[in-house]
Amino acid sequence: MKILVADDHPLFREALELSVRYQWPSADIVFVGSLEEDAFDGTGVDERAFDLVVLDWHMPGVGDSDPISRLRALDVRGPIAVVTGSEQPSIALEALRCGACAFLPKTTPRRVLAPSLKVVADGGTVVPAGIALALAGEDASHAGLDEEAGGGDEDVVEHASLTDREREVFSLLSTGATNKEIARRLELAEVTVKFHTRRIFKKLGARNRADAVRRAQETGLFGGNAS
Repeated sequence: MKILVADDHPLFREALELSVRYQWPSADIVFVGSLEEDAFDGTGVDERAFDLVVLDWHMPGVGDSDPISRLRALDVRGPIAVVTGSEQPSIALEALRCGACAFLPKTTPRRVLAPSLKVVADGGTVVPAGIALALAGEDASHAGLDEEAGGGDEDVVEHASLTDREREVFSLLSTGATNKEIARRLELAEVTVKFHTRRIFKKLGARNRADAVRRAQETGLFGGNAS
């Protein structure tokens, strides 16, 4: 079991090691304290593929990106569990949209954290109940906006601007790929794909997948690559 722990607080790295060892006593754990270009210098790591990545959301070296995109830019691969000091639903939503498979506060007890990390390593998704309920409220609000957007306001379509990740999701979505297939291809949690899909529908003013593809083609939003 090869695990990356990315956190800039030495004391918390030690606490995380205890949680990891509780679940995987013989795990090979790599620690980094930043996401700078030289973050892996001195770690002895050549292949940056991990069975699990445990990531603090607020890390030095991220720059103008987000921590997960920054990890991918460093060629780090593997399912990501965000374990951070923030419990804000907005940050949880951002982390999930960026590709996290779990969002866990640092206050999570070890007896809960260790098995939660195992769920992520086994391909699952974990979000605490309180945060999940808050996200459900925001999700409902997005659904209401989607219904309004479906009215066909062309200005919404013409000025839509998708993120790079949303474009990746859309390119697969437009081929008829299911959420599960998209999640597997992009190494995302399925719930994250659903979030991106709703955002795409909202930005395009679309009611469903077929409508989204049609609107993109009509407006040339994707330069003819949406077919």
